[in-house]
Amino acid sequence: MKKQFGTRAAHVGKKPVSALTRPVAMPIYQTSVYAFPDLDLVEAVQSGRERAYLYARNGQPNAEALEEAYAELEGGEAAVSAATGMGAIFAVLFAMLEPGAHAVISRDIYGATYALFEQELARYQVERTYVDASDLPAVEAAMQPNTKILYAESISNPTVQVADLPALAAICKRHDVKLVVDNTFASPYVMRPLELGADVAISSATKFLGGHSDLMAGVAAGSKELMETVRRTLILNGAMLDPFAAWLTVRGIKTLHLRVERQCANALGLARFLAEHAAVEKVHYPGLGAGNALLPHGAGAMLSFEVKGGQEGANQVIRALKLAEFVPSLGDVTTTVSHPVLTSHRAMAPEQREALGITEGLIRVSVGVEALADIIADFQQALEQA
Repeated sequence: MKKQFGTRAAHVGKKPVSALTRPVAMPIYQTSVYAFPDLDLVEAVQSGRERAYLYARNGQPNAEALEEAYAELEGGEAAVSAATGMGAIFAVLFAMLEPGAHAVISRDIYGATYALFEQELARYQVERTYVDASDLPAVEAAMQPNTKILYAESISNPTVQVADLPALAAICKRHDVKLVVDNTFASPYVMRPLELGADVAISSATKFLGGHSDLMAGVAAGSKELMETVRRTLILNGAMLDPFAAWLTVRGIKTLHLRVERQCANALGLARFLAEHAAVEKVHYPGLGAGNALLPHGAGAMLSFEVKGGQEGANQVIRALKLAEFVPSLGDVTTTVSHPVLTSHRAMAPEQREALGITEGLIRVSVGVEALADIIADFQQALEQA
């Protein structure tokens, strides 16, 4: 019997694709739930005897493709994806820390991560000790019997200090502590923390992995056992990645090496120019001078510089820039600038920022893929107007 119009309309689009050919680009699985033929399969999946997609919060093909890609890039056994970089950081920290646990934390970390430790984990009675991660004796001295993790950034935000991850990993191993590294500023192209001894690598995929300022996502990689614990935390807090953002991130990863290679070269050229300019007090970039042996493929696309005149001096430069836009993020294909005091690190007290070199005149630059001559010309004309 022919079904009525409303029934036919409601059930369109359910025909499976041909099994003889496959799409070259991964499809977007824009569905929140999956159909089961009977209760037997539901029970088999829920009990772990069978593996199948159930509900998008528990996992979906596009997120799984991203997780496999990130684990491959970082050299991890497994990975998880989240709705944002902070979602990934939240899940990792809450999976690894419990009330009464102690965390040793690099003092120069992203402002929102600092706020997460101080505003949320503090409420859960997690003890915190902040150290200069470059002072290895201080890191070792900070270890306690209840220390569970050492948290650091591979390249710090915003003063781009490079962490000695092999040395930090050795300290962690001596004290049976897990090393957790935010690898956002570097990206897996520039540095791979797991290969240098870290236990967890985290990235805000919103930045270089996606690379085009059109998505939000976070990823973490590590051992299969640890990532399953993180996944359970993510499923319960609901911070799972949506299919379209996962699809966009996978597409962005395909050109990661091309983009970041060019961005590293441009960042070095811009850093050299800024270091010679009379209006610039200081330049933070690990590629200047002798470079860094931990960064064999380039020193990254991020730099920061301090201009004379404090916040007003910085504001004059930012106003005068024409090519580079003020954007409170990073990792785009185009060059952007930010002011850490008013954006990424405003959660820190002024004296904390000052101790870290995050001054009122500090401008953070995410260097893009444009022609280097045009980038330099833009900063040159802006500095001359300041």
